[in-house]
Amino acid sequence: MAILAPVVLVLLPLLILPGTLFYYDVTPKAAVLLLGTAAGLICFDANASAMRMLLATRYGRWFAALLGCQLVSLILSTAASTNPALSAGGTNWRRYGLITQTALALFALMLAGHFSLNPRLVVRALRATAVVASVAAVYGILQYFGWDPLLPAESYQAGEGEFAIVRPPATFGHAAYFATYLLFGLFAAISLRQEDRWLSRLAIVLIPMAILLSGTRAALLGLLAGLVTLMALARPRLRTVALVAALALGGVAALLLTPAGKRLEARVHWSVDDARGGARLLLWRDSLRMGVSHWMVGTGLETFGNSFPAWESKELARQYPDFFHESPHNMFLDVLNAQGVPGLLVWVGLCVLPLLSIRREPALGAGWVAALVSLQFSSPTVATALGLLCLAAAMVRGQKNPAGFDSATRRRLTPGILAIGLAMTGLMLVMTDLHLQRVKSSLDAGRGEDAAAAYRQASRWALPGGNAGIYYSRRMAVLGRWPDALEAARRTVQTAEDRQNAFYNLAVIQAAVNDATGVESSLRAAIGNAPNWFKPRWTLAQILALQGRFDEAEREGAIAADLAGGRHPEVGEALSKIRQSKQLSRQAPPAR
Repeated sequence: MAILAPVVLVLLPLLILPGTLFYYDVTPKAAVLLLGTAAGLICFDANASAMRMLLATRYGRWFAALLGCQLVSLILSTAASTNPALSAGGTNWRRYGLITQTALALFALMLAGHFSLNPRLVVRALRATAVVASVAAVYGILQYFGWDPLLPAESYQAGEGEFAIVRPPATFGHAAYFATYLLFGLFAAISLRQEDRWLSRLAIVLIPMAILLSGTRAALLGLLAGLVTLMALARPRLRTVALVAALALGGVAALLLTPAGKRLEARVHWSVDDARGGARLLLWRDSLRMGVSHWMVGTGLETFGNSFPAWESKELARQYPDFFHESPHNMFLDVLNAQGVPGLLVWVGLCVLPLLSIRREPALGAGWVAALVSLQFSSPTVATALGLLCLAAAMVRGQKNPAGFDSATRRRLTPGILAIGLAMTGLMLVMTDLHLQRVKSSLDAGRGEDAAAAYRQASRWALPGGNAGIYYSRRMAVLGRWPDALEAARRTVQTAEDRQNAFYNLAVIQAAVNDATGVESSLRAAIGNAPNWFKPRWTLAQILALQGRFDEAEREGAIAADLAGGRHPEVGEALSKIRQSKQLSRQAPPAR
Protein backbone atom coordinates (compact mmCIF):
# COMPACT_ATOMS: atom_id res chain seq x y z
CA MET A 1 0.00 0.00 0.00
CA ALA A 2 2.98 2.33 0.40
CA ILE A 3 3.06 2.70 -3.40
CA LEU A 4 -0.45 1.58 -4.31
CA ALA A 5 -2.35 4.10 -2.17
CA PRO A 6 -0.67 7.23 -3.64
CA VAL A 7 -1.00 5.82 -7.15
CA VAL A 8 -4.75 5.28 -6.76
CA LEU A 9 -5.20 8.66 -5.07
CA VAL A 10 -3.44 10.36 -8.00
CA LEU A 11 -4.84 8.40 -10.92
CA LEU A 12 -8.48 8.13 -9.90
CA PRO A 13 -9.35 11.85 -9.76
CA LEU A 14 -7.21 12.92 -12.74
CA LEU A 15 -7.73 10.12 -15.25
CA ILE A 16 -10.09 10.88 -18.12
CA LEU A 17 -9.89 9.25 -21.54
CA PRO A 18 -11.97 11.19 -24.09
CA GLY A 19 -11.86 9.57 -27.50
CA THR A 20 -10.85 6.22 -25.99
CA LEU A 21 -13.72 5.39 -23.62
CA PHE A 22 -17.37 6.28 -24.17
CA TYR A 23 -18.03 7.40 -20.58
CA TYR A 24 -14.56 8.88 -20.50
CA ASP A 25 -14.77 10.66 -17.13
CA VAL A 26 -16.68 8.01 -15.14
CA THR A 27 -15.40 4.61 -16.25
CA PRO A 28 -11.66 5.33 -15.74
CA LYS A 29 -12.30 6.38 -12.15
CA ALA A 30 -14.40 3.33 -11.33
CA ALA A 31 -11.86 1.04 -13.04
CA VAL A 32 -8.91 2.54 -11.12
CA LEU A 33 -10.77 2.04 -7.85
CA LEU A 34 -11.72 -1.56 -8.64
CA LEU A 35 -8.27 -2.56 -9.87
CA GLY A 36 -6.52 -0.69 -7.07
CA THR A 37 -8.65 -2.34 -4.41
CA ALA A 38 -8.07 -5.72 -6.01
CA ALA A 39 -4.31 -5.14 -5.95
CA GLY A 40 -4.47 -4.08 -2.31
CA LEU A 41 -6.45 -7.14 -1.26
CA ILE A 42 -3.77 -9.58 -2.39
CA CYS A 43 -1.28 -8.14 0.16
CA PHE A 44 -2.57 -10.62 2.74
CA ASP A 45 0.07 -10.46 5.43
CA ALA A 46 0.51 -6.69 5.32
CA ASN A 47 -3.26 -6.21 5.51
CA ALA A 48 -3.48 -8.51 8.55
CA SER A 49 -0.85 -6.46 10.36
CA ALA A 50 -2.59 -3.24 9.37
CA MET A 51 -5.97 -4.45 10.60
CA ARG A 52 -4.50 -5.49 13.94
CA MET A 53 -3.02 -2.02 14.30
CA LEU A 54 -6.33 -0.36 13.39
CA LEU A 55 -8.42 -2.55 15.67
CA ALA A 56 -6.11 -1.86 18.60
CA THR A 57 -7.61 1.66 18.85
CA ARG A 58 -11.13 2.70 19.79
CA TYR A 59 -11.72 4.92 16.76
CA GLY A 60 -10.25 2.26 14.50
CA ARG A 61 -12.63 -0.38 15.81
CA TRP A 62 -15.59 1.93 15.31
CA PHE A 63 -14.47 2.79 11.79
CA ALA A 64 -14.13 -0.89 10.86
CA ALA A 65 -17.50 -1.70 12.44
CA LEU A 66 -19.26 1.12 10.62
CA LEU A 67 -17.75 0.10 7.28
CA GLY A 68 -18.88 -3.47 7.96
CA CYS A 69 -22.41 -2.25 8.69
CA GLN A 70 -22.26 -0.18 5.52
CA LEU A 71 -21.45 -3.28 3.47
CA VAL A 72 -24.38 -5.17 5.04
CA SER A 73 -26.71 -2.27 4.31
CA LEU A 74 -25.51 -2.05 0.70
CA ILE A 75 -26.13 -5.78 0.16
CA LEU A 76 -29.61 -5.69 1.71
CA SER A 77 -30.64 -2.61 -0.27
CA THR A 78 -29.43 -4.20 -3.50
CA ALA A 79 -31.26 -7.46 -2.77
CA ALA A 80 -34.51 -5.58 -2.08
CA SER A 81 -33.99 -3.02 -4.85
CA THR A 82 -36.64 -2.03 -7.35
CA ASN A 83 -33.96 -2.80 -9.95
CA PRO A 84 -31.31 -5.16 -8.51
CA ALA A 85 -29.21 -5.14 -11.69
CA LEU A 86 -28.97 -1.35 -11.71
CA SER A 87 -28.18 -1.34 -7.99
CA ALA A 88 -25.38 -3.85 -8.48
CA GLY A 89 -23.67 -2.31 -11.51
CA GLY A 90 -24.60 1.35 -11.07
CA THR A 91 -25.71 4.09 -13.44
CA ASN A 92 -23.82 5.55 -16.36
CA TRP A 93 -23.45 8.97 -14.77
CA ARG A 94 -21.48 7.83 -11.70
CA ARG A 95 -21.17 3.99 -11.47
CA TYR A 96 -21.94 4.08 -7.76
CA GLY A 97 -23.60 0.71 -7.31
CA LEU A 98 -22.92 -2.17 -4.93
CA ILE A 99 -19.70 -3.27 -6.62
CA THR A 100 -18.11 0.18 -6.62
CA GLN A 101 -19.22 1.05 -3.09
CA THR A 102 -17.90 -2.28 -1.82
CA ALA A 103 -14.53 -1.45 -3.34
CA LEU A 104 -14.65 2.00 -1.73
CA ALA A 105 -15.35 0.57 1.71
CA LEU A 106 -12.58 -2.04 1.41
CA PHE A 107 -10.06 0.48 0.13
CA ALA A 108 -10.90 2.90 2.96
CA LEU A 109 -10.52 0.11 5.51
CA MET A 110 -7.13 -0.90 4.10
CA LEU A 111 -6.05 2.75 4.04
CA ALA A 112 -6.97 3.29 7.69
CA GLY A 113 -5.10 0.14 8.69
CA HIS A 114 -1.96 0.97 6.74
CA PHE A 115 -2.08 4.57 7.97
CA SER A 116 -1.88 3.08 11.47
CA LEU A 117 0.90 0.70 10.49
CA ASN A 118 2.96 3.32 8.62
CA PRO A 119 2.34 6.97 9.67
CA ARG A 120 4.54 8.19 6.81
CA LEU A 121 1.94 6.81 4.41
CA VAL A 122 -0.49 9.43 5.73
CA VAL A 123 1.87 12.17 4.59
CA ARG A 124 2.24 10.53 1.17
CA ALA A 125 -1.52 10.19 0.76
CA LEU A 126 -2.16 13.79 1.79
CA ARG A 127 0.63 14.96 -0.51
CA ALA A 128 -0.92 12.99 -3.38
CA THR A 129 -4.32 14.57 -2.69
CA ALA A 130 -2.82 18.07 -2.56
CA VAL A 131 -0.86 17.53 -5.77
CA VAL A 132 -3.92 16.16 -7.59
CA ALA A 133 -6.08 19.06 -6.45
CA SER A 134 -3.42 21.57 -7.51
CA VAL A 135 -3.06 19.99 -10.96
CA ALA A 136 -6.84 19.82 -11.37
CA ALA A 137 -7.08 23.44 -10.21
CA VAL A 138 -4.64 24.55 -12.90
CA TYR A 139 -6.63 22.64 -15.53
CA GLY A 140 -9.91 24.16 -14.29
CA ILE A 141 -8.43 27.67 -14.36
CA LEU A 142 -7.21 27.12 -17.91
CA GLN A 143 -10.66 25.88 -18.91
CA TYR A 144 -12.19 29.04 -17.47
CA PHE A 145 -9.85 31.19 -19.55
CA GLY A 146 -10.64 29.26 -22.73
CA TRP A 147 -7.84 26.71 -23.12
CA ASP A 148 -8.79 23.04 -23.08
CA PRO A 149 -6.94 20.42 -25.16
CA LEU A 150 -9.17 17.53 -24.02
CA LEU A 151 -12.82 18.56 -23.79
CA PRO A 152 -15.10 20.72 -25.96
CA ALA A 153 -15.58 24.04 -24.20
CA GLU A 154 -19.28 24.22 -25.12
CA SER A 155 -19.95 21.22 -22.87
CA TYR A 156 -19.41 23.35 -19.76
CA GLN A 157 -20.60 26.75 -20.97
CA ALA A 158 -24.10 28.15 -20.61
CA GLY A 159 -25.99 31.31 -21.46
CA GLU A 160 -25.38 33.85 -24.17
CA GLY A 161 -23.96 37.35 -24.52
CA GLU A 162 -23.28 39.22 -21.32
CA PHE A 163 -24.87 36.42 -19.26
CA ALA A 164 -22.63 33.64 -20.65
CA ILE A 165 -20.93 31.64 -17.90
CA VAL A 166 -18.22 28.98 -17.71
CA ARG A 167 -18.42 26.13 -15.17
CA PRO A 168 -15.08 24.32 -15.58
CA PRO A 169 -15.28 20.63 -14.58
CA ALA A 170 -11.53 19.85 -14.91
CA THR A 171 -11.39 16.02 -14.90
CA PHE A 172 -14.46 15.44 -12.72
CA GLY A 173 -17.36 15.66 -15.19
CA HIS A 174 -19.09 18.58 -13.48
CA ALA A 175 -18.02 21.78 -11.73
CA ALA A 176 -19.76 20.79 -8.47
CA TYR A 177 -17.78 17.53 -8.14
CA PHE A 178 -14.58 19.33 -9.15
CA ALA A 179 -15.00 22.07 -6.55
CA THR A 180 -15.93 19.61 -3.79
CA TYR A 181 -12.82 17.55 -4.43
CA LEU A 182 -10.68 20.69 -4.33
CA LEU A 183 -11.70 21.13 -0.70
CA PHE A 184 -9.97 17.85 0.20
CA GLY A 185 -6.82 18.98 -1.55
CA LEU A 186 -6.79 22.42 0.04
CA PHE A 187 -7.01 21.23 3.63
CA ALA A 188 -4.65 18.33 2.94
CA ALA A 189 -2.16 20.95 1.75
CA ILE A 190 -2.72 23.06 4.87
CA SER A 191 -2.01 20.01 7.03
CA LEU A 192 1.32 19.58 5.17
CA ARG A 193 2.57 23.10 5.86
CA GLN A 194 5.41 21.71 8.01
CA GLU A 195 6.35 18.68 5.86
CA ASP A 196 5.98 20.27 2.41
CA ARG A 197 5.90 24.04 2.69
CA TRP A 198 6.14 24.90 -1.01
CA LEU A 199 3.39 22.49 -2.06
CA SER A 200 1.23 23.84 0.72
CA ARG A 201 1.73 27.44 -0.38
CA LEU A 202 1.11 26.64 -4.04
CA ALA A 203 -2.10 24.76 -3.28
CA ILE A 204 -3.34 27.53 -0.98
CA VAL A 205 -3.00 29.99 -3.88
CA LEU A 206 -4.36 27.84 -6.72
CA ILE A 207 -7.20 25.89 -5.16
CA PRO A 208 -9.36 28.74 -3.77
CA MET A 209 -9.04 30.51 -7.13
CA ALA A 210 -10.24 27.40 -8.96
CA ILE A 211 -13.15 26.97 -6.53
CA LEU A 212 -14.18 30.57 -7.15
CA LEU A 213 -13.95 30.24 -10.92
CA SER A 214 -15.98 27.01 -10.85
CA GLY A 215 -18.96 29.09 -9.74
CA THR A 216 -19.97 26.42 -7.21
CA ARG A 217 -21.77 28.07 -4.31
CA ALA A 218 -21.84 24.86 -2.26
CA ALA A 219 -18.04 24.58 -2.36
CA LEU A 220 -17.61 28.25 -1.49
CA LEU A 221 -19.89 27.76 1.48
CA GLY A 222 -17.93 24.65 2.42
CA LEU A 223 -14.67 26.57 2.11
CA LEU A 224 -15.98 29.25 4.45
CA ALA A 225 -17.17 26.63 6.97
CA GLY A 226 -13.81 24.86 6.82
CA LEU A 227 -11.84 28.06 7.35
CA VAL A 228 -14.01 29.10 10.29
CA THR A 229 -13.50 25.64 11.81
CA LEU A 230 -9.74 25.85 11.27
CA MET A 231 -9.60 29.29 12.88
CA ALA A 232 -11.56 28.05 15.88
CA LEU A 233 -9.30 25.00 16.31
CA ALA A 234 -5.86 26.31 15.37
CA ARG A 235 -6.35 29.95 16.45
CA PRO A 236 -4.05 31.58 13.86
CA ARG A 237 -2.71 35.04 14.52
CA LEU A 238 -5.11 37.84 13.63
CA ARG A 239 -2.46 39.48 11.45
CA THR A 240 -2.15 36.31 9.34
CA VAL A 241 -5.91 36.04 8.93
CA ALA A 242 -6.17 39.70 7.89
CA LEU A 243 -3.34 39.31 5.37
CA VAL A 244 -4.89 36.22 3.77
CA ALA A 245 -8.33 37.86 3.62
CA ALA A 246 -6.86 41.00 2.04
CA LEU A 247 -5.00 38.97 -0.58
CA ALA A 248 -8.11 36.96 -1.40
CA LEU A 249 -10.32 40.03 -1.76
CA GLY A 250 -7.66 41.81 -3.78
CA GLY A 251 -7.36 38.85 -6.14
CA VAL A 252 -11.12 38.70 -6.68
CA ALA A 253 -11.30 42.46 -7.28
CA ALA A 254 -8.44 42.28 -9.78
CA LEU A 255 -10.15 39.44 -11.62
CA LEU A 256 -13.43 41.33 -11.83
CA LEU A 257 -11.63 44.21 -13.53
CA THR A 258 -10.46 41.96 -16.37
CA PRO A 259 -12.57 40.81 -19.36
CA ALA A 260 -12.54 37.28 -17.90
CA GLY A 261 -14.21 38.70 -14.79
CA LYS A 262 -17.36 39.39 -16.81
CA ARG A 263 -18.18 35.70 -16.77
CA LEU A 264 -17.81 35.66 -13.02
CA GLU A 265 -20.16 38.65 -12.79
CA ALA A 266 -22.62 36.73 -14.96
CA ARG A 267 -22.38 33.77 -12.58
CA VAL A 268 -23.12 36.11 -9.66
CA HIS A 269 -26.14 37.40 -11.60
CA TRP A 270 -27.34 33.82 -12.15
CA SER A 271 -26.86 33.05 -8.46
CA VAL A 272 -28.83 36.10 -7.36
CA ASP A 273 -31.59 35.24 -9.84
CA ASP A 274 -31.61 31.67 -8.53
CA ALA A 275 -31.09 32.28 -4.82
CA ARG A 276 -32.92 29.06 -3.88
CA GLY A 277 -30.54 26.84 -5.81
CA GLY A 278 -32.82 25.88 -8.66
CA ALA A 279 -35.00 22.87 -8.04
CA ARG A 280 -33.25 21.85 -4.84
CA LEU A 281 -35.80 22.88 -2.20
CA LEU A 282 -38.69 21.15 -3.94
CA LEU A 283 -36.44 18.25 -4.90
CA TRP A 284 -35.36 17.79 -1.28
CA ARG A 285 -38.95 17.89 -0.07
CA ASP A 286 -40.15 15.30 -2.57
CA SER A 287 -37.05 13.15 -2.04
CA LEU A 288 -37.63 13.15 1.71
CA ARG A 289 -41.21 11.97 1.16
CA MET A 290 -39.96 9.13 -1.01
CA GLY A 291 -37.22 8.19 1.45
CA VAL A 292 -39.59 8.10 4.42
CA SER A 293 -42.00 5.87 2.53
CA HIS A 294 -39.17 3.36 1.87
CA TRP A 295 -37.49 3.82 5.25
CA MET A 296 -36.44 0.22 5.83
CA VAL A 297 -34.01 -0.49 2.95
CA GLY A 298 -34.68 2.32 0.49
CA THR A 299 -35.55 1.81 -3.16
CA GLY A 300 -32.06 0.45 -3.90
CA LEU A 301 -28.71 1.89 -4.89
CA GLU A 302 -28.71 4.00 -8.05
CA THR A 303 -32.48 3.70 -8.58
CA PHE A 304 -33.35 7.33 -7.86
CA GLY A 305 -33.78 8.22 -11.53
CA ASN A 306 -36.37 5.46 -11.95
CA SER A 307 -38.12 5.75 -8.58
CA PHE A 308 -38.33 9.49 -8.02
CA PRO A 309 -40.62 10.44 -10.95
CA ALA A 310 -43.50 8.64 -9.21
CA TRP A 311 -42.95 10.92 -6.18
CA GLU A 312 -42.22 14.14 -8.05
CA SER A 313 -44.81 16.75 -7.13
CA LYS A 314 -46.76 18.68 -9.74
CA GLU A 315 -45.27 21.86 -8.30
CA LEU A 316 -41.73 20.67 -9.07
CA ALA A 317 -42.76 19.33 -12.49
CA ARG A 318 -44.39 22.64 -13.46
CA GLN A 319 -41.42 24.74 -12.42
CA TYR A 320 -38.82 22.46 -14.05
CA PRO A 321 -40.65 20.51 -16.77
CA ASP A 322 -37.49 19.63 -18.72
CA PHE A 323 -35.32 18.42 -15.84
CA PHE A 324 -34.32 14.82 -15.23
CA HIS A 325 -33.41 14.50 -11.55
CA GLU A 326 -30.72 11.83 -11.42
CA SER A 327 -30.16 12.31 -7.66
CA PRO A 328 -31.56 14.33 -4.74
CA HIS A 329 -28.47 16.60 -4.76
CA ASN A 330 -27.87 15.98 -1.08
CA MET A 331 -25.56 13.34 0.37
CA PHE A 332 -27.82 12.27 3.24
CA LEU A 333 -31.00 12.20 1.14
CA ASP A 334 -29.09 10.18 -1.45
CA VAL A 335 -28.24 7.55 1.18
CA LEU A 336 -31.75 7.62 2.68
CA ASN A 337 -33.40 6.93 -0.65
CA ALA A 338 -30.88 4.27 -1.65
CA GLN A 339 -30.43 2.42 1.67
CA GLY A 340 -33.21 3.54 4.00
CA VAL A 341 -32.91 4.76 7.59
CA PRO A 342 -30.47 2.02 8.75
CA GLY A 343 -28.06 2.90 5.95
CA LEU A 344 -28.47 6.60 6.72
CA LEU A 345 -27.62 6.00 10.40
CA VAL A 346 -24.47 4.15 9.39
CA TRP A 347 -23.44 6.99 7.11
CA VAL A 348 -24.15 9.57 9.82
CA GLY A 349 -21.91 7.52 12.11
CA LEU A 350 -19.14 7.56 9.50
CA CYS A 351 -19.52 11.35 9.26
CA VAL A 352 -19.49 11.94 13.03
CA LEU A 353 -16.64 9.57 13.93
CA PRO A 354 -13.78 11.64 12.40
CA LEU A 355 -15.07 14.73 14.20
CA LEU A 356 -14.26 13.05 17.53
CA SER A 357 -10.57 13.40 16.71
CA ILE A 358 -10.85 16.87 15.19
CA ARG A 359 -8.60 18.52 17.80
CA ARG A 360 -5.83 16.03 17.04
CA GLU A 361 -6.03 16.85 13.32
CA PRO A 362 -7.40 20.42 13.06
CA ALA A 363 -6.60 20.96 9.35
CA LEU A 364 -8.05 17.61 8.32
CA GLY A 365 -11.03 18.18 10.59
CA ALA A 366 -11.65 21.54 8.94
CA GLY A 367 -11.46 19.84 5.55
CA TRP A 368 -13.95 17.24 6.75
CA VAL A 369 -16.39 19.96 7.79
CA ALA A 370 -15.90 21.78 4.48
CA ALA A 371 -16.61 18.64 2.46
CA LEU A 372 -19.71 17.75 4.50
CA VAL A 373 -21.13 21.23 3.97
CA SER A 374 -20.48 21.11 0.22
CA LEU A 375 -22.02 17.64 -0.10
CA GLN A 376 -25.31 18.88 1.30
CA PHE A 377 -25.88 20.31 -2.18
CA SER A 378 -24.68 17.42 -4.35
CA SER A 379 -24.53 13.65 -4.24
CA PRO A 380 -21.23 11.77 -3.85
CA THR A 381 -19.37 10.39 -6.84
CA VAL A 382 -16.53 7.88 -6.87
CA ALA A 383 -13.90 10.65 -6.69
CA THR A 384 -15.55 12.70 -3.94
CA ALA A 385 -16.46 9.60 -1.91
CA LEU A 386 -12.85 8.41 -2.12
CA GLY A 387 -11.62 11.82 -0.94
CA LEU A 388 -14.10 11.75 1.95
CA LEU A 389 -13.18 8.24 3.09
CA CYS A 390 -9.46 8.88 2.70
CA LEU A 391 -9.78 11.90 4.98
CA ALA A 392 -11.75 9.83 7.48
CA ALA A 393 -9.12 7.07 7.39
CA ALA A 394 -6.39 9.60 8.14
CA MET A 395 -8.33 10.98 11.12
CA VAL A 396 -9.30 7.67 12.78
CA ARG A 397 -5.97 5.86 12.34
CA GLY A 398 -4.22 4.41 15.36
CA GLN A 399 -1.38 6.33 16.96
CA LYS A 400 0.49 3.60 18.85
CA ASN A 401 1.92 0.20 18.14
CA PRO A 402 0.08 -2.43 20.20
CA ALA A 403 2.45 -4.63 22.16
CA GLY A 404 3.24 -7.97 20.57
CA PHE A 405 0.99 -8.94 17.71
CA ASP A 406 1.36 -11.65 15.11
CA SER A 407 1.23 -10.46 11.51
CA ALA A 408 0.53 -13.89 10.04
CA THR A 409 -2.86 -14.72 8.58
CA ARG A 410 -4.34 -17.96 7.39
CA ARG A 411 -7.56 -16.62 5.91
CA ARG A 412 -6.47 -15.74 2.43
CA LEU A 413 -9.27 -17.27 0.40
CA THR A 414 -11.93 -14.57 0.84
CA PRO A 415 -9.68 -11.58 0.02
CA GLY A 416 -8.35 -13.49 -2.99
CA ILE A 417 -11.82 -14.17 -4.34
CA LEU A 418 -12.82 -10.54 -3.78
CA ALA A 419 -9.68 -9.36 -5.55
CA ILE A 420 -10.41 -11.51 -8.60
CA GLY A 421 -14.03 -10.36 -8.70
CA LEU A 422 -13.17 -6.68 -8.47
CA ALA A 423 -10.40 -6.96 -11.06
CA MET A 424 -12.73 -8.74 -13.50
CA THR A 425 -15.39 -6.09 -12.95
CA GLY A 426 -12.90 -3.31 -13.68
CA LEU A 427 -11.82 -5.10 -16.86
CA MET A 428 -15.43 -5.53 -17.98
CA LEU A 429 -16.14 -1.82 -17.44
CA VAL A 430 -13.16 -0.82 -19.57
CA MET A 431 -13.89 -3.33 -22.34
CA THR A 432 -17.55 -2.27 -22.53
CA ASP A 433 -16.57 1.37 -22.89
CA LEU A 434 -13.90 0.63 -25.48
CA HIS A 435 -16.51 -1.07 -27.66
CA LEU A 436 -19.05 1.72 -27.03
CA GLN A 437 -16.49 4.25 -28.21
CA ARG A 438 -16.11 2.13 -31.37
CA VAL A 439 -19.90 2.34 -31.72
CA LYS A 440 -19.74 6.13 -31.54
CA SER A 441 -16.87 6.38 -34.01
CA SER A 442 -18.67 4.11 -36.47
CA LEU A 443 -21.91 6.05 -36.13
CA ASP A 444 -20.10 9.34 -36.64
CA ALA A 445 -18.67 7.92 -39.88
CA GLY A 446 -22.07 6.58 -40.98
CA ARG A 447 -20.98 2.92 -40.77
CA GLY A 448 -24.11 1.32 -39.35
CA GLU A 449 -22.97 -2.28 -39.79
CA ASP A 450 -19.74 -1.66 -37.90
CA ALA A 451 -21.66 0.14 -35.17
CA ALA A 452 -24.04 -2.80 -34.79
CA ALA A 453 -21.14 -5.25 -34.51
CA ALA A 454 -19.38 -3.08 -31.91
CA TYR A 455 -22.60 -2.72 -29.92
CA ARG A 456 -23.03 -6.48 -29.80
CA GLN A 457 -19.47 -6.76 -28.46
CA ALA A 458 -20.18 -4.09 -25.85
CA SER A 459 -23.32 -5.95 -24.75
CA ARG A 460 -21.30 -9.13 -24.18
CA TRP A 461 -18.92 -7.31 -21.81
CA ALA A 462 -21.51 -5.10 -20.13
CA LEU A 463 -22.13 -5.21 -16.41
CA PRO A 464 -25.71 -5.23 -15.14
CA GLY A 465 -27.08 -1.74 -14.79
CA GLY A 466 -26.96 1.35 -16.95
CA ASN A 467 -26.12 1.11 -20.64
CA ALA A 468 -26.00 3.28 -23.75
CA GLY A 469 -29.12 1.76 -25.33
CA ILE A 470 -31.05 5.03 -25.73
CA TYR A 471 -28.09 6.74 -27.38
CA TYR A 472 -27.46 3.79 -29.69
CA SER A 473 -31.09 3.37 -30.75
CA ARG A 474 -31.46 7.07 -31.56
CA ARG A 475 -28.28 7.17 -33.60
CA MET A 476 -29.24 4.02 -35.52
CA ALA A 477 -32.64 5.56 -36.23
CA VAL A 478 -30.90 8.58 -37.75
CA LEU A 479 -29.06 6.19 -40.08
CA GLY A 480 -32.38 4.56 -40.99
CA ARG A 481 -31.46 1.19 -39.50
CA TRP A 482 -34.89 0.72 -37.96
CA PRO A 483 -34.69 -2.97 -36.95
CA ASP A 484 -31.48 -2.32 -34.96
CA ALA A 485 -32.92 0.85 -33.45
CA LEU A 486 -36.17 -0.87 -32.48
CA GLU A 487 -34.45 -3.90 -30.95
CA ALA A 488 -32.12 -1.74 -28.86
CA ALA A 489 -34.96 0.52 -27.73
CA ARG A 490 -37.06 -2.47 -26.62
CA ARG A 491 -34.18 -4.00 -24.67
CA THR A 492 -33.30 -0.71 -23.01
CA VAL A 493 -36.66 -0.19 -21.30
CA GLN A 494 -35.81 -3.10 -19.01
CA THR A 495 -32.40 -1.81 -17.93
CA ALA A 496 -32.41 1.98 -18.30
CA GLU A 497 -31.68 4.24 -15.35
CA ASP A 498 -34.49 6.53 -16.64
CA ARG A 499 -37.22 4.16 -17.81
CA GLN A 500 -39.65 6.96 -18.60
CA ASN A 501 -37.20 8.33 -21.16
CA ALA A 502 -36.52 4.83 -22.49
CA PHE A 503 -40.23 4.22 -23.08
CA TYR A 504 -40.62 7.62 -24.73
CA ASN A 505 -37.67 6.86 -26.98
CA LEU A 506 -39.25 3.51 -27.89
CA ALA A 507 -42.51 5.27 -28.76
CA VAL A 508 -40.71 7.66 -31.11
CA ILE A 509 -39.06 4.77 -32.96
CA GLN A 510 -42.31 2.78 -33.08
CA ALA A 511 -44.00 5.81 -34.61
CA ALA A 512 -41.34 5.91 -37.32
CA VAL A 513 -42.12 2.28 -38.25
CA ASN A 514 -45.91 2.89 -38.12
CA ASP A 515 -46.58 0.74 -35.05
CA ALA A 516 -49.57 2.74 -33.77
CA THR A 517 -50.52 0.24 -31.07
CA GLY A 518 -46.95 0.06 -29.81
CA VAL A 519 -46.67 3.86 -29.73
CA GLU A 520 -49.70 4.25 -27.50
CA SER A 521 -48.61 1.42 -25.23
CA SER A 522 -45.09 2.86 -24.83
CA LEU A 523 -46.35 6.38 -24.17
CA ARG A 524 -48.72 5.09 -21.49
CA ALA A 525 -45.82 3.16 -19.95
CA ALA A 526 -43.75 6.38 -19.92
CA ILE A 527 -46.64 8.15 -18.20
CA GLY A 528 -46.91 5.31 -15.69
CA ASN A 529 -43.24 5.69 -14.82
CA ALA A 530 -43.33 9.51 -14.70
CA PRO A 531 -46.91 10.70 -14.12
CA ASN A 532 -45.97 14.38 -13.97
CA TRP A 533 -43.74 14.56 -17.05
CA PHE A 534 -45.59 16.61 -19.66
CA LYS A 535 -43.93 15.30 -22.82
CA PRO A 536 -45.42 11.77 -23.14
CA ARG A 537 -48.88 13.11 -22.30
CA TRP A 538 -48.53 15.86 -24.90
CA THR A 539 -47.42 13.36 -27.55
CA LEU A 540 -50.16 10.89 -26.61
CA ALA A 541 -52.78 13.63 -26.85
CA GLN A 542 -51.77 14.42 -30.43
CA ILE A 543 -51.83 10.74 -31.42
CA LEU A 544 -55.26 10.20 -29.85
CA ALA A 545 -56.55 13.26 -31.73
CA LEU A 546 -55.32 11.82 -35.02
CA GLN A 547 -57.34 8.70 -34.22
CA GLY A 548 -60.47 10.77 -33.55
CA ARG A 549 -60.45 10.00 -29.81
CA PHE A 550 -60.96 13.63 -28.90
CA ASP A 551 -62.22 13.23 -25.32
CA GLU A 552 -59.13 11.24 -24.32
CA ALA A 553 -56.90 13.56 -26.31
CA GLU A 554 -58.33 16.65 -24.61
CA ARG A 555 -57.89 15.10 -21.17
CA GLU A 556 -54.23 14.21 -21.77
CA GLY A 557 -53.56 17.53 -23.50
CA ALA A 558 -54.99 19.50 -20.58
CA ILE A 559 -52.83 17.61 -18.10
CA ALA A 560 -49.77 18.13 -20.32
CA ALA A 561 -50.44 21.87 -20.61
CA ASP A 562 -50.77 22.14 -16.84
CA LEU A 563 -47.55 20.19 -16.20
CA ALA A 564 -45.61 22.19 -18.79
CA GLY A 565 -46.11 25.19 -16.52
CA GLY A 566 -46.45 27.66 -19.40
CA ARG A 567 -42.83 27.10 -20.43
CA HIS A 568 -43.73 25.37 -23.70
CA PRO A 569 -46.30 27.36 -25.71
CA GLU A 570 -46.53 24.59 -28.28
CA VAL A 571 -48.24 22.35 -25.69
CA GLY A 572 -51.01 24.88 -25.18
CA GLU A 573 -51.30 25.36 -28.92
CA ALA A 574 -51.72 21.61 -29.40
CA LEU A 575 -54.49 21.55 -26.79
CA SER A 576 -56.30 24.40 -28.57
CA LYS A 577 -56.13 22.53 -31.89
CA ILE A 578 -57.48 19.36 -30.24
CA ARG A 579 -60.42 21.28 -28.82
CA GLN A 580 -61.11 22.91 -32.17
CA SER A 581 -61.00 19.53 -33.91
CA LYS A 582 -63.31 18.08 -31.27
CA GLN A 583 -65.83 20.88 -31.79
CA LEU A 584 -65.67 20.55 -35.58
CA SER A 585 -66.23 16.80 -35.34
CA ARG A 586 -69.41 17.39 -33.35
CA GLN A 587 -70.67 19.97 -35.87
CA ALA A 588 -70.00 17.77 -38.88
CA PRO A 589 -73.13 16.21 -40.45
CA PRO A 590 -73.54 12.47 -39.82
CA ALA A 591 -72.34 10.20 -42.60
CA ARG A 592 -75.07 8.68 -44.80
